[in-house]
Amino acid sequence: MTEIQLHDVALEPERTLGSPGGPKKRTRRPEPLRGRLTFGWDLLPADHGSAPADWHAHVRSTPDRDYRHLLLVCSFRPETPEAPGTFRHASLALSLSTPDPSARPVARLIDPGERTRPTAAGPGTGLSFTVSTGVVDLGVERQQPEPGLAREEWIVRGHGASQPDPQWEFRGLRRLPLVGDHPVAALVELVPGRPNTADVLVAAELEHRSWGIRRYRARLGPTVHGIPLNPREAGA
Repeated sequence: MTEIQLHDVALEPERTLGSPGGPKKRTRRPEPLRGRLTFGWDLLPADHGSAPADWHAHVRSTPDRDYRHLLLVCSFRPETPEAPGTFRHASLALSLSTPDPSARPVARLIDPGERTRPTAAGPGTGLSFTVSTGVVDLGVERQQPEPGLAREEWIVRGHGASQPDPQWEFRGLRRLPLVGDHPVAALVELVPGRPNTADVLVAAELEHRSWGIRRYRARLGPTVHGIPLNPREAGA
């Protein structure tokens, strides 16, 4: 099991022509949205037991390369009177880099490519975990969905395998609102001999009953400098 500590994220509103404050408050900057999104991450060895089987096979087939298993968890929280709005859509983007713009790490493999059910729903969902006071315990529960079932609509979809800028989309459906914990992961191939870093950005759309659609953004991670993927090189 992998324990991940979740931290509250302040979602910064994007500037739009109107504002929730009304005509007399058009010049007032909207307040950040708090209490609706938490985020956590962990950096695991490439051969960690929670990785899919094809990741292990890929790592074994390229023993001369250096990989890290980057695990990210976004947790979308229900609306409250203090933080209204329903999540419609969100995206989580990684930007992998080194100090040399011409040498960038790549997310050789990503997970999920597509997910149709929440990870906490049990068999066939890819992962199982429980949440207690902001801590997520992640364990492996990778099973194949039952044969013969009709194809379901996706709620999480990944893009950008073998690229330095992968991203995942999250969306709410009528049967499955966008709430709860959503883990995603990337098998990152590092650039040797250089500090490797992952910047994490999130964008979200919330629908308000009186304001309509509002868009928010936030930079995630432990510091403004992003997540260090090989701390020894970064500290050298």
